[in-house]
This record gives sequence, C-alpha cells and structure tokens, in this order.
Amino acid sequence: MAIKQESLIDVAARILGIAILITLLVYAYPRFYSALLEAPNYLLIDEFKGGNTIGFRYAYVGAWMLIISQVYVFLKYFIRNFRIRIKLAKWLNIHCILNTTGFALIIIHSGFPYSFRYWEPFTRINVFTGLEGLIGIRGLLAWVLLLAFTSGFLNRYGSNLKLKRISNRIHFYSILILYALACIHILLSITFPETR
Repeated sequence: MAIKQESLIDVAARILGIAILITLLVYAYPRFYSALLEAPNYLLIDEFKGGNTIGFRYAYVGAWMLIISQVYVFLKYFIRNFRIRIKLAKWLNIHCILNTTGFALIIIHSGFPYSFRYWEPFTRINVFTGLEGLIGIRGLLAWVLLLAFTSGFLNRYGSNLKLKRISNRIHFYSILILYALACIHILLSITFPETR
C-alpha cells in the first residue's frame, strides 16, 4: 500500500509540475514566436545563451523535450498499477534520448560552462527584494539540471545496485526541485525579460 501511495504522489507531483510548466511555456509562446522571426547572428557566442534568439529557441525546444520525455514515467505507473501491457524498454530509450537532447539544449542556453554568469547562484538570490531578487534561480536551475541528468544517467547505466538505488532517489527529488525552479525561471523570464 505504501508503494502505491508513494508512486501516486510521484505521479501527482509530476503532473502538477508539468501542467504548470506547460502553462508557462504556452504563455511564453509569443516571445518564442518573436524569437523565431528574428534573424540570429551565428557569429556571436552570446547568441546561443538565454535571452538571445538562438538560446531562447534552444531553451523552448529543450523544455518541451523534457516534458514529452515524462510519458515514460506515466506509462511505468500505469503498467505497475493497472496491469497494462506495454514494453517499457523502447519507451525508456525514448525517454533517455529526449532527456539527453533537451538537457544539451538547455545547458547551451544557460551558457554552461562558458560565460556562465550564475555559477554561484546563492549570492544572486535575495527573497526580500521580490521576484526580481530571485534572478539567481537561473544558476541554481542549471546546477539542479546537471544533478538530475547525472543521477538519471547513473540510474540507467550504473552497474552497482546500491548506487542505482541512491541515484534513483536523488533523481526523483532533483526532478521535483527542477520543476519548481523551472517554473520560477520561466515566470521571471516572462515578467522581467530584460534582466540579465
């Protein structure tokens, strides 16, 4: 019973996080559409970072890839709890490919590791100055994304069973934190588009 309740909480938390992310991404669509119409300058490295034409495209497409990859998690839940017959191996591969590609696009968007302004995010977070004081969330989001990707990679390709159990827990919690930080980051990007 505890396992079913834990997996139900897992699925509910993911659905909530994904619903908020989708809402924010749909709300950000006009900004994404205007970025599609702009002519990018392929000679500047800064063009690939967030807020610029190519970087904004990378972030938008990468975020959708990460969201779509969550189909695997829901299928795993339905197979476990409703005895639906689906081969999960192919879905796991799709999940890994989408996450790896989305991760790469978002990391390029963040400027990591080159020109990564928010490498130490905690000095840039000041909750007493309102929403604009949370601008350091950008850097924290990049680090949590790296943690989620690394723990997912170890969970998938690690050979040590104890390491897989630990990485699975880290992956689960880092994904939940990632959803929350991504929602704050997108909200900040929509509210304060010029703040860098």
